[in-house]
Amino acid sequence: MIIIISKIIFIASALGILFIIFRKIPTLSQLSEEPLAKRFSFKETFAQVRVVKENIVLSNFFQNTILRNLEKTLRKFKILALKIDNISDKFLRKLKGNHKK
Repeated sequence: MIIIISKIIFIASALGILFIIFRKIPTLSQLSEEPLAKRFSFKETFAQVRVVKENIVLSNFFQNTILRNLEKTLRKFKILALKIDNISDKFLRKLKGNHKK
């Protein structure tokens, strides 16, 4: 019984794929024959990204605001990590002290 159901599902999915392909044939035939490599170049895209990145990094907004806030946030995170470490150290010392008794 399970084999019959799996075969029915396989045939239905294969027919669905064929239906979609036959409906898209007119659209596919209208595509240009120019290769995609000529229309899209990673080199040009990366060059544009590099220029944008350099403009952002050199901007006063980035230097003054974002980096300053990032430094403050990292310092606060460091203090939080040290506090958590101190609390866990105290907790472990209590456990060791209660265990030895």
